[in-house]
Amino acid sequence: MTTIYIDESGHSGDMVDNGTGYDFKRQPYFALAGVGLQDEEEWDARLQALRDRHRIPSGERDARSLASRPEFSAAVIHALLDRRAPLFVELVDKRYFICSCITSFQLLPSCLGYPESMRLDFLRNAVADFLHVHADAQVLDSFVASCLTPEAGTLHASFASLRDLATYTAEEEEDASAQVAKGFGRIVEAANTEYHALSGAQHQPWLEFLPPPELNTSSTQAWTLPNLTSFMRIYARIHLYYRHCLADVRLVHDQNFEVQRILGQGKAAAEGPDRAMALLCTPPSDHRFEEVAALDFRQSHEAAGVQMAEVVAGATMRFFRDLHTGRCVCPALHEAMMRLISEGDERTGYGLKQVVPTRQVRIGAEEAWA
Repeated sequence: MTTIYIDESGHSGDMVDNGTGYDFKRQPYFALAGVGLQDEEEWDARLQALRDRHRIPSGERDARSLASRPEFSAAVIHALLDRRAPLFVELVDKRYFICSCITSFQLLPSCLGYPESMRLDFLRNAVADFLHVHADAQVLDSFVASCLTPEAGTLHASFASLRDLATYTAEEEEDASAQVAKGFGRIVEAANTEYHALSGAQHQPWLEFLPPPELNTSSTQAWTLPNLTSFMRIYARIHLYYRHCLADVRLVHDQNFEVQRILGQGKAAAEGPDRAMALLCTPPSDHRFEEVAALDFRQSHEAAGVQMAEVVAGATMRFFRDLHTGRCVCPALHEAMMRLISEGDERTGYGLKQVVPTRQVRIGAEEAWA
């Protein structure tokens, strides 16, 4: 049996708890890592050897305490890549994540009838990129309000803020940017027109333009939590990697009651035929589950795999955060992250997936970082 150990970093500040001006309490990125191990005793020994080499006391296990030891994090990443251990990492720009939710659920929802295609994926990316550049806090606040209080009034307000954004941007920008803004405005009008068409024939038509009903708590829409959607995407990537054969695969996360509830519900949703799952699990992944994996929870000090997933997630989050803020990045960690990016495989779902604006996607080539 293969065990995929999963842990996250940068969770503070979801869509609701978004800090000041959507700075997410200075944690703009979220990372989730899944590390697959077969021979756990062998990996226990490898991890201890790396700790000894980098002079890390056995009691120092929390990823936050290892933030000042990026060389150790780099060594863990290299060890996993050297042995081609199953490795699945999701890196999410939280502000872009909200823009993607606006795009997928409010502007280009399934009720508009667009067939899934590469062309539609390109359009979704272009719209989310536009929002990431131009949307202010009012636009994002209006969308958040429409999710937290789903009703006609809040949806109207969200559409109005998007319409105002299109108009203002088209007037202020020039040439190509103005044309993009006008195209964005037409998408807003198409969605708004479809909503009004449904209003006379459907009960609570606004639900067609919002994330699905919550799976988490009474105050937070589950689809707007990056940890849940990242988990569902990684699960779908694992499904692709193992070619639909998950009967001998076990998922293990650090023990935490709230996370247990969220991930348990998310796993069940991922395995179902929900249309929203298809929207969330973008390539490389496969959400058409034929077999399902087991899900378990263990204390991090009991499992080397959870510790390694914690290290990979923490290193990934801090690496992208430091690049974003202009901080100095440890050369050893930079090299390890470049390798992680470069060795990703779209055909199998292996490696690092970046849910970030197109212009910020890192491609793993050193010269691209200049």
